[in-house]
Amino acid sequence: MTLQFGIDTTLENIIKKAVDFHGHLGPFLVIGVRMGFIGLRELELKEGAEKLHATALLKYSVPFSCVLDGLQATTGCTFGNQKLTLKNSPGITVEFQLPNKKKVTVVVNQTTFDKLKKKLLSEKASNHEIQELAQLMASMPEEDLFVIIKE
Repeated sequence: MTLQFGIDTTLENIIKKAVDFHGHLGPFLVIGVRMGFIGLRELELKEGAEKLHATALLKYSVPFSCVLDGLQATTGCTFGNQKLTLKNSPGITVEFQLPNKKKVTVVVNQTTFDKLKKKLLSEKASNHEIQELAQLMASMPEEDLFVIIKE
């Protein structure tokens, strides 16, 4: 599969890696990748940082749970290594924390989330439309897609 997002090469490569891991391209996978990317950047870490822990707050059902694969592919925090925890929540938020209590929280903008949910769920989006939504999530300005809270 050839993916061309017209975005930062590093982010594009991580999305490709996540697609290989997840099995297909979708908007919630891309959201998970971008959230992981932000968490690593804000905490000044690289993928696989041993001390990083992520807690995802989201609905554990497809398509929302696809965020989890984006996080795993990006950060190295997985369910298997017990560095990724899931809590049920109606929105999408990920808390990234280090043992020294340094923390960053990334929240999907509620307006964007509601629009995406409506397009995917109430309109029965085609595969082509799903890929277009994924590309939109990849190229949307960070400040329009997320709220970042540093602690």
